[in-house]
Amino acid sequence: MGWCVPDVCYVGGKIVTIDRHDSIVDALAIRGDRIVAVGSDADVRSLAGRTTKIVDLGGRTVLPGINDCHLHTATYGGNRPPLTLDLSYPAVKSIGDMRELVRAQVARSKPGEWIRGNGWDEGYLEECLADPSRRLTRRDIDEVAPDNPVYLVDFTQHVLVANSRALELAGITAETPTEPGSEIVKDPVTGLPTGMLRELPAQGLLMKAVPPWTRLEKRDGIVAVMRDLNSRGITSVTDPSLGPGGMDFQGGLLGSECISIYNDLHNEGALTCRVNILYLFGEYGASLSLSELQKNIPRMGFHSGFGDEWLKIGGVKLFGDGVPQTKTALMHEDYPDGGNGCLMTPGATEDERRRQLHAMVGFAHRQGFQCGIHVVGDKGIEACIDAIVKAQEEEPRELRHYLIHSDFINEADIARAARHGIGVCPQPILKWTFSDAMDRMVGVAASERQFPLRSLLDAGVHVSGSSDAPVAEPDWLRGVEAAVLRKSRATGTVRGPRECIGVSEAIRLFTMGSAWQDHMDHLKGSIEPGKLADLCVLDRDILSIPPEEIHTIKNVATVVGGRLVYDDGLG
Repeated sequence: MGWCVPDVCYVGGKIVTIDRHDSIVDALAIRGDRIVAVGSDADVRSLAGRTTKIVDLGGRTVLPGINDCHLHTATYGGNRPPLTLDLSYPAVKSIGDMRELVRAQVARSKPGEWIRGNGWDEGYLEECLADPSRRLTRRDIDEVAPDNPVYLVDFTQHVLVANSRALELAGITAETPTEPGSEIVKDPVTGLPTGMLRELPAQGLLMKAVPPWTRLEKRDGIVAVMRDLNSRGITSVTDPSLGPGGMDFQGGLLGSECISIYNDLHNEGALTCRVNILYLFGEYGASLSLSELQKNIPRMGFHSGFGDEWLKIGGVKLFGDGVPQTKTALMHEDYPDGGNGCLMTPGATEDERRRQLHAMVGFAHRQGFQCGIHVVGDKGIEACIDAIVKAQEEEPRELRHYLIHSDFINEADIARAARHGIGVCPQPILKWTFSDAMDRMVGVAASERQFPLRSLLDAGVHVSGSSDAPVAEPDWLRGVEAAVLRKSRATGTVRGPRECIGVSEAIRLFTMGSAWQDHMDHLKGSIEPGKLADLCVLDRDILSIPPEEIHTIKNVATVVGGRLVYDDGLG
């Protein structure tokens, strides 16, 4: 058995395998980039040879490597200091806080230099809480940045506020048109732009004036993010929006050049996370038509699955609707203050937009592309499932189409998703992040139903786990805790207790669930012989610690393909 003598044996731990039986063992062995054995200490030690390294886990807990299957990796890299101001809560609790951060950045910048900020949340801003009609506007920024163009993106990435200088450089005026479903917000008295741009097409009008990040800046950002992800135990990601549609958005952080950078890193052996990509066609991400797909997909010469175990094209990104924060998520019931959202596909009426959605999903399906569809509202979800079912019935094939977010999926569509093998990709951490704000946006009854994980799992739906960074931090431990407790960040209110799930189930979302989504469940997602040696080592037992303390667990080591890429105390 010389050929299978392990390179390294990890012993003396609690190995949570996430196999079909949820087996827990003491030890595992790795040769090359594969797991070759799991079992008792004695069994695994018996495989060791003269050159085998023995690592004593000291009772620590080992999980499969975490797969955050909806994480805008390049965008997350560019939306952090020092490239971009961090405006997230709790550091920023008011518009006044934001102004002071911009003021300080102006003092460090040259006249005319662009200033970027990311992460503000209207639901936590003191001025907006005190006066529900209060909104961040260009005038809030103009006073502290009269000569520097500034734009500040909110945590959803669907709203930004720009100052007057930025609007001027972009040529945005009261007469500037934008796509249906997006908005250049106007002052009701003067009719002039307030500086707030809602949804991606409107944002894109501004982004064309923003200088792109250099290739080196993008590369440095991606490499820094991979180090950060490894420190958290993350070994795989899906970067869900990269391609020609993102070239002019956020300085090119959603553009094709980022795919090229991943390619370079792969060729250099410098990837420390496995990367799955959803290809992005439509301009600014959301404005996509059937004609664009028909023109561009046949030119590509490949389909879903192109690539290898480290880097591949998983599918295409489509947009069904928007988000509740801008009242563009398509809902059956009106929002408390009116309106019920819309589909983001082209068309003058909802029927036209539905037909366009069906046609785009059908064409991508026939061309062999998995569709990852951004959709949030229950009515939008219904439309997307209709489109997927129609495509599958016309040409049966297993592409594992899935709904990204799917916050307000109802019971009928949960059953349809299970019946037709349609995956759902939620972000449990978001229930912790903005649960209280969601109460106000959609009403308490709808907020109770947001991310119905218990119902999805009980129905047999394929559910994955992700963060949607930079919308939230890629903190999977906080995501597991949120899935188990459903407590809000600000008040600790539990919304939808019937939708809480168990710790093992929540871990499975971020391991086997995500592996299914990216067609890699035969190679990763559990600790079993023959699978890739992707692991994370935790300092405490996630299965026995009080759920309220899960977010305090520390990842002490991360292994990707048998290689230790992060070590902070394993020894």
